[in-house]
Amino acid sequence: MSKVKILVQFSGGKDSQACLIKAVNDYGKDKVTAVFCDVGWEHADTYTHIHNVCEQLGVELITLKSKKYKDFVDMSIKKRRFPSTKARFCTSELKVIPMIDYILSQDDSFIIIQGIRAKESKARAGYDVECSYFKEYFNDEVKGLYHKKAVLEWCKTHDASVLRPIFHWSAQQVIDYILENNQRPNPLYERGYSRVGCFPCIMCRKREVQLLSKDEWARKRLIDAEQRMKDETERGSSFFPPTYIPKRFCANGEYPTVQEVFKYVNRNDAQLDMFEPDGGYSCMSLYHGLCE
Repeated sequence: MSKVKILVQFSGGKDSQACLIKAVNDYGKDKVTAVFCDVGWEHADTYTHIHNVCEQLGVELITLKSKKYKDFVDMSIKKRRFPSTKARFCTSELKVIPMIDYILSQDDSFIIIQGIRAKESKARAGYDVECSYFKEYFNDEVKGLYHKKAVLEWCKTHDASVLRPIFHWSAQQVIDYILENNQRPNPLYERGYSRVGCFPCIMCRKREVQLLSKDEWARKRLIDAEQRMKDETERGSSFFPPTYIPKRFCANGEYPTVQEVFKYVNRNDAQLDMFEPDGGYSCMSLYHGLCE
């Protein structure tokens, strides 16, 4: 019978950090392994934060990367487009597939801990608190699953169960828990970013883009990625979707360039985000009362 390993999927964000701390508190550091799926599109501070957290907790850190793509930009160029809210293939290609490859390569069963919270979105509110990692593989109506035959064969002798221990927590509770355990959240939260796993995320909000536009390193990174897409593909592709800013601010009347988006979000009359993310924009409990 295979032994059971406890894996915490750690992105460097607050939710997965709280889960990693909780796993160490619940099971002991020697029984916990942090797994980081590196998409090659993180902020340098996130890489540092991930290593510091694992070192402070005394847990092993395993970093997984795509075998097919070098990084986020390489994947986008080979697919001839950037991901979007309606086509988030970045998650499946750069995170899900490397994780499945790792699981199938092991002769162990797993408890996989995920930092997913119900208050993040309506879709996530419908998730199970506990389930099988390969739940969809046993549903014949779900088509096109990665390595389905190999997964079902692996499941005959092994198990991969998912636990979401902070599912019912608020963003405030997450930050408080991190601070109560003598750690700090990712420093990007303190600068006003609500998303820190991928920098920037394709789903980043306009207020975050406004912050990015004033950071020379971040500006250059986005502009360079879009230029590479233009140079290395036949049609090119904009990083932001056609509905991101009003069409009258797009030179081609539909798809905005990164620089056009930067210019728009800094206009006095720009329409930014109608709703803030759960908890707000900056990392709250660092100074109790602020929200993440």
